[in-house]
Amino acid sequence: MTTTTSAVESYKVSELLKGSGNYRTWKFSMRMTLQAKELWEVVGGDEGVRPESDPKGAWDKRANTGLAIIALGMSAAEQEHIMDCETPKEAWDILAKLYEGQGRNRKFMLLQELFHFSMEKATNMDGYLRGIREKMSELSAVGTKLDKDIKLAIMHNGLSEEYRYLVVNVEQQETVDFDELSARLIEEEHLIKSNGSIDSGSKLAWMARTK
Repeated sequence: MTTTTSAVESYKVSELLKGSGNYRTWKFSMRMTLQAKELWEVVGGDEGVRPESDPKGAWDKRANTGLAIIALGMSAAEQEHIMDCETPKEAWDILAKLYEGQGRNRKFMLLQELFHFSMEKATNMDGYLRGIREKMSELSAVGTKLDKDIKLAIMHNGLSEEYRYLVVNVEQQETVDFDELSARLIEEEHLIKSNGSIDSGSKLAWMARTK
C-alpha cells in the first residue's frame, strides 16, 4: 500500500453514507472523525466561515481537508449532492437539509423507505425490528405518527414467508401489542436457527395466544 493510499484510507469512516437509512449513525461517526483530527470547528463550529484575513492559508488547508474527509465518507451517489460545495460547512448543511428536514419531501422519503424495508436489508430479526422502529421514530420527529394497524402492517409486509403465520390473525384481535409481537418474532428466529424450521407445535401455541 502506498503512502498516498494510506493517507486517504485514514480519512475514511467505517461505513459510507448511503442515504437516510444510515445518516444518523454516519453523522455521529463522521463528527467523531473530524473532532479526532481537530477539524470539526471548520465544519460545524465557530470557524465554519473563511476569516477575512488568513495570510498563511491555514484555514483553507483545514477546510479543504475537512471537505475531503466528508466526501470520502460518502457513496458515489451521495457525493452528487455536494459536488459543487466549496467548504465543509456547506456540504454538512446540505446533508442536514436533505436528511433532517421537516418538509413534505422528507416525510415522503421516510415513508417510502419504511414501506420498502424488509428482512433482506437486515442481518437478523432484531436488526429488522430496530430498523422499523428507527424509521418510525424519524417520522414521528417530523410530525408523522403512524397508528397501530399501520405499524403492524408494515412489520408484516417486510417479513420473510416463514414468519408470516405469526401475524395472520392480527386483524381479528381487538388489541395487539407491538412490543409483544416483536419479542415473539425474535423468539421464533431463535427456534428457526435451533431447529431449522418452525415446528407445528410452535405455530399452534402462537395461534392459541392470538385468539
